[in-house]
Amino acid sequence: MSTESGPDGEYIVNGDLPPEVAPPFIRAVMRVEAELLLHDAELVTVEGGEPRTPEERRTDAFVALVLRVDDRD
Repeated sequence: MSTESGPDGEYIVNGDLPPEVAPPFIRAVMRVEAELLLHDAELVTVEGGEPRTPEERRTDAFVALVLRVDDRD
């Protein structure tokens, strides 16, 4: 895995997962992303709109998953 800085101060994470790890990892990120989507749905109002973009939600899901794995140790 490697990281690089993006133009707006964000970090871009690059890496390759073994074929046997990639599908379970993607499913785990998608499950956390679904939890965040349900939470975000409660925050949508006529005035407020959607609280975060799909890209922001996926990034937040990845970070939340990493933190969950870290909490298990």
